[in-house]
Amino acid sequence: MPLVQPLVTRTSSSMAEARTRAIHLYRLWQKNVPHIMISYHLCLPQAVVRAKIRDEFEKNRFVSDPRSIDVLLFKGRIEYEETYNVWKQYSHVLRYFDANEKEPQSDKFIDKFIEGRA
Repeated sequence: MPLVQPLVTRTSSSMAEARTRAIHLYRLWQKNVPHIMISYHLCLPQAVVRAKIRDEFEKNRFVSDPRSIDVLLFKGRIEYEETYNVWKQYSHVLRYFDANEKEPQSDKFIDKFIEGRA
């Protein structure tokens, strides 16, 4: 028996419905942060995990096509289900947080040359 209800593909009839579904998915992620942290033994503060979830939703804030929003909601729900049911490995979850810790790369030619990116 799955821990999360089976995923059903739905289409939004309006932007208001798509927005409501997006808010519902966002709240679902935020509500289950403690469970996710316990399941994956994350050594990060809850605030960092919650901020990362918010960042992922903020990336697509200005998408205005309801069909595109439906696809994004479907993918977000799949990610949630895989994370909640612990179908992902620890390294897959940490991959989301690695992007925050990388140092910005230099644009100078000599730095690129030395690193082998030129």
